[in-house]
Amino acid sequence: MKVYRPEIDGLRAISVIAVILYHAEFTVAGHTLLQGGYIGVDVFFVISGFLISQILLKEIEATGRIDFLKFYARRARRILPALFAVVFATIPFAYYLLLPSELLDFANSIGSSLLFGSNIYFYFTAAQYGEPNTLLKPFLHTWSLSVEEQFYIGFPLLLLIVRRYLKSRFLPCVLLVASLSFVLCVVTVRYDQQQAFYSPLTRAWELLAGTLLAYHEVRRGRTRPRPLLAAAGLVLVLGSLILFRKDTAHPGLVTVIPVIGTCLVLAFTSQQDAVGRLLASRPAALTGLVSYSLYLWHYPVFAFARLTSLNFNNSDKVLAIAATVLVAVVSFVVIEKPLRRTRRSRALWIYLSSSVVAITAAVVSAVSMAGFPHRLDQVYPSFAQMNEARLESTFLGLNNNIQAGKPVIFIIGDSYARNWSVALKNYIDADRYQVVAISYLNCMVEIKNDIVKAPSRASIYDKYCIPFEKYINDKSLLSRTKAIFLTSHRPFEYTVNPFRFELLSWMKSHSDDARIYVFGDYFQLDDLHSCLGLMLQTKSDASTCLRLATYPPANQTIAQLPFFPSDLAFNYVDIIKLHCDYDKEKCLTSGGGVPFMTDWTHLTAEFLTTLIGDILEKRSADLRGGGLLNFLVLPHVRQSERTASSQPNAGRTSSTSPSD
Repeated sequence: MKVYRPEIDGLRAISVIAVILYHAEFTVAGHTLLQGGYIGVDVFFVISGFLISQILLKEIEATGRIDFLKFYARRARRILPALFAVVFATIPFAYYLLLPSELLDFANSIGSSLLFGSNIYFYFTAAQYGEPNTLLKPFLHTWSLSVEEQFYIGFPLLLLIVRRYLKSRFLPCVLLVASLSFVLCVVTVRYDQQQAFYSPLTRAWELLAGTLLAYHEVRRGRTRPRPLLAAAGLVLVLGSLILFRKDTAHPGLVTVIPVIGTCLVLAFTSQQDAVGRLLASRPAALTGLVSYSLYLWHYPVFAFARLTSLNFNNSDKVLAIAATVLVAVVSFVVIEKPLRRTRRSRALWIYLSSSVVAITAAVVSAVSMAGFPHRLDQVYPSFAQMNEARLESTFLGLNNNIQAGKPVIFIIGDSYARNWSVALKNYIDADRYQVVAISYLNCMVEIKNDIVKAPSRASIYDKYCIPFEKYINDKSLLSRTKAIFLTSHRPFEYTVNPFRFELLSWMKSHSDDARIYVFGDYFQLDDLHSCLGLMLQTKSDASTCLRLATYPPANQTIAQLPFFPSDLAFNYVDIIKLHCDYDKEKCLTSGGGVPFMTDWTHLTAEFLTTLIGDILEKRSADLRGGGLLNFLVLPHVRQSERTASSQPNAGRTSSTSPSD
């Protein structure tokens, strides 16, 4: 007969509270609280492995077989009704608030969750768990459900095979599998932490730790309560929650600490000792009973709250938690509890099967319609989207037909290099200069023995890194380089690609005394909000993004920033100051119908073309002092050249001279 142990629900309560607080990211005096709250999921894994293994081991001990249909029916009753309720509730919010690419990702995450594979999906879509952008993925948290579901598929089969063919060798087999999983976890986390995090193979040992404990209890009965060991276990769990950090190598060797702690609590606590009474207390046990619903609802509530709040502060987080508790309790009382215990199996399976059909239809519709891009037409017309996409696609072809002997202008940078290069080339005198545009986006750049090596971090970045390495090492190009334009995200602050100024210095040393120009950034949002997302949500133009922009401050002194190269001679082009002197009322927010940015930081090619033209036209006197007009052509001169070249038998218009 199954005996209810409220202390296990109390342990669940600690786990779910820790996870919720971790994802809330409360901050006090600039410090994020409970950075190790993710350990709550590991505690869940051990509990799940313990309880599921108990059920299956008792069944196979009693009957010699496993009723798979009955087992998976119980799992379906436990997991699916509440999960489907969350899916149905979030679809309208997703349709209204998410951009097409985000809605497509949302749909794929739901589909992968239905197929018990969202952990695999999020790994292969490079969702870096715990990073700010993943906090906006409403179903990221289902990765852990998928790991458990994969365990529910694999473990019963292992148990049956061992029972049938290896007789009494269940314990050695489980120990072997758990040991292999643990070793794989420790090895994998060193070179691919995300794979270690998401993979069922590197997580199996945590669930099997619960299995080993369950096997001991089924074969020998419950261990005699030992209050000190139970207390030690709780200290290990709580200590891990408090002391682990975001940069802790997890899961890995240190994950043994909360796993052992959870096993000690499960094995040695009872309602007669202090730990047992604490965990079995009514508030803790009730929270544990609702823990599944709390876990399911908290992440989408937080994600949509963050999407609609530009300043998701501690007060907003408290409200989000309150909303989570409210909907979770309603979900538990109205859906989870009744459907788990209902005797109306026919009605339940009709609900579940019809839900699967409806959700599948919604997912297929979103995927086949590419996230319903027509929703953007009101704020970002399709013709402008197409024109911007066309411009951006020209970047990789900018270096075609390089002419020998011509003076060179290098445009280099990170992800910014693409659109800056496309826009700047419009204003570079092509008759006098050869433009070479390259990006080191996700290239591991190193200067060694007077050669620049730039292997890509992943094959998808080869299209940038291979040409970068080719052209940056071409001494014939470097020797005739007259100017180098750096276009970088926050060039004096950005901690990624810190080699950029060393690279500029190296290029200059091989050039014909090239002049270096570092272009400043335009206005940016915080990294949790995209401009296009704000436009969609508010049904307004990009002026709302400019108004809410948080970077850069008008009084920023670049010489005091951490990566300012004091030993490098360069010209800084402060485009905001030149364009509108940091007065947002006078600053442009679009060009050719294209908003100045669609994400939180990258300027669009069409807007940059407009912006650079505006600066050249209005501030040519300011640019002349830095020598930039030696390399760029004023818009009206460029237009007259284009007009003349389009007329038959037209004489050649002379280009701008250095003295202009």
